Amino acid sequence: MQISQDEKGALIKCHLSLLFVIIIWGSSFASIKVILPQVPPNTIALLRFVIASIVLGLFLVITKQPRLQKHDLPGILFCGFSGIAIFNVLQNQGLRYAGATDAAILIAMSPVFIALLSWGILKERISKLQVAGIVIAFAGSVLVATNGSFNGLGFNKLRIYGDLLVLLSSFAWAIFSITLKKLLTRYPPTTIMAYSTFAGTVFLIPFSLLEYPVNLFAVNSAGWLNIIYLGLLASALGNLIWNSALIRFLL
Repeated sequence: MQISQDEKGALIKCHLSLLFVIIIWGSSFASIKVILPQVPPNTIALLRFVIASIVLGLFLVITKQPRLQKHDLPGILFCGFSGIAIFNVLQNQGLRYAGATDAAILIAMSPVFIALLSWGILKERISKLQVAGIVIAFAGSVLVATNGSFNGLGFNKLRIYGDLLVLLSSFAWAIFSITLKKLLTRYPPTTIMAYSTFAGTVFLIPFSLLEYPVNLFAVNSAGWLNIIYLGLLASALGNLIWNSALIRFLL
């Protein structure tokens, strides 16, 4: 089936949009590493999603997105807990010990976990190509986590611990993504992401209280710029662009 030049142009724009977001998300690990010496990990996540919640809240009002129905509240709460709170707590805690490069590679295990959960829970079939991709991704993750040395796993236990936390965050994101599938039949992706962000921000509050007190006045300008970058670009704008691009693929 051939597609028109306009459709080809739209498809190229979608791919470029997705690539742009992937670059932003990849750079977010370096931003978190910059902030960590000044702000503890759970508080970073809370500040990041407070900013994202404000931006996404304005987006909901301006674009007049559909309101959430009461019977969908449990699903949204679970999405916020798994995909925002737990995902970011595990990821940020892991980045205290793992390198930003490690995290950027290991987080790519999310599609693998999504495929496995879809097969185990939703009974979706996995193609031979997907199986090959899962094997390659798993092998790559093991190499990153062990630094290519299976005999010297104990030489840097903290790094391995951090890598495992990042891997667990990938699994949390996969659970979040599986839960989204049912909600996507009733709401636009941007609406679900916004409400999930609101819920996740609330769930992050008790995690951040575990780190109390935190002197935010001592954070320098570079730290605040990175926090704003995480909230505005990596979380709010990144998710809006990503979801808008995915809608084009689904239409």
